Amino acid sequence: MELRQIRSFLSIAETLHFGRTAELIHISQPALSLQIRALEEEVGVRLLERNRRKTTLTAAGLAFRDDAAAALSQLEQAIRRARLAASGKLGLLRIGFVSTAGNELVADIVRQFRELYPEVEVSLRNILTAEQVQMLETGSLDIGFLRLPIGVQWTLDVVTVHREPFVLVVPSSHKLAKRKRVRLREVSGENFVMYERTWAPGFHDLMFGILRDAGIVPNVTQTVGEVPTLISLVHSRMGITIAPLSVVEHSAAAVVACEILDRIPMSEIGLAVSKRFRAPVVDNFRSFALKHLGHSRNALELISISLRPCRKAHS
Repeated sequence: MELRQIRSFLSIAETLHFGRTAELIHISQPALSLQIRALEEEVGVRLLERNRRKTTLTAAGLAFRDDAAAALSQLEQAIRRARLAASGKLGLLRIGFVSTAGNELVADIVRQFRELYPEVEVSLRNILTAEQVQMLETGSLDIGFLRLPIGVQWTLDVVTVHREPFVLVVPSSHKLAKRKRVRLREVSGENFVMYERTWAPGFHDLMFGILRDAGIVPNVTQTVGEVPTLISLVHSRMGITIAPLSVVEHSAAAVVACEILDRIPMSEIGLAVSKRFRAPVVDNFRSFALKHLGHSRNALELISISLRPCRKAHS
């Protein structure tokens, strides 16, 4: 049984006229008659009664028409969905993000992507960097917005999508809180709260490298798994820290972010996908995100260059 036979039958069931149907579907009447005869042979019963004056549906034809129309509609929907999936416009996207990426990047990108592709289902999870890497490698996560650096990852494609300055974060009552700019050597001997290496080894090592280059061996009083938690600990006067500027801007804690005069690396967030597990919807989202973020990258770099001096998160 061929789809064209069913479509031809349904058209005749609508017009009850072979000649009119032949014109509508652009085939000859003899060819149309052959299609209907072949369909009736396949079904095993007569579906149409035809004489010189009129064409009518048999009882079998009436029963076949309703179910055939429903089946054809369902099949056409399946074809449409298959084509959407193949073009990356349908499917499930499992996206992981570190909390700072959730504030700066993910919500806006996902909203715009869903507006363009409403049939894509998106699952969002706040996941620490090290776990994102593992999940991407095993195929249990599709997209990762994670904190860089993560070292060499041969199984992943990683692109930097966000850059911003690091700042020194101190309690609002700290002696440096009224300073516009500071050099890291000025906080030698201070207590520090730091990121736990287990959850982002590259980022942890970067922080310690920045302090080492400034000649500081930090006295670490507490380690945590998320950067925003560092700000809360600074607020509680458990120590000071180095953090991305945006983390302070999105915090309600009574802390101050001061520009660091030392030449230090920028804070970076990367978009990572697996090289092995790449459904079309993943590639479509990745291309969309990179294009979207490319439009705003110059603005991000301008923000990085024109960092406003010493600013309070909240007081």
